[in-house]
Amino acid sequence: MKLKLALFSLIIATLTLSACNKYEEGPFVSFSSPEKRIQGDYIVQSYFINNEVILLSEMDISQYRIVYNDNGTGKTYITSGNYTNESDFEWELDEKKENIRERVLGQNDEWSAWSDFKQILRLTKTEFWIINNSSLEQTEFHLIEQ
Repeated sequence: MKLKLALFSLIIATLTLSACNKYEEGPFVSFSSPEKRIQGDYIVQSYFINNEVILLSEMDISQYRIVYNDNGTGKTYITSGNYTNESDFEWELDEKKENIRERVLGQNDEWSAWSDFKQILRLTKTEFWIINNSSLEQTEFHLIEQ
């Protein structure tokens, strides 16, 4: 009887915890807030358009670096040849902390409109994956911490 009760409790606990997984690709459990896990210095590991891998070298990009600060700001560095383009941005999460959006500081020191929210697929201490399903072309970024 005790064995059946223990087995039943284990099954219920497993089902409950698996329902708590916020992001499709994990992690299963995290004690850090999404904002703390987003904060970091990343490089683009993989870039996809409509589920097809696009090599950055095909776009003449040798490095695509994105820094997310804990105060909702960030900076991108896109290196092509001997030139690195830098741009500032702001980011924010939706209420459920499942999606992120950004806006970019333009050359005239004016902020762009907020982008559509992108779904967070994976968010660990070293990986951050996002997908944009709201445009004609589905784009997905897999970022890894440097």
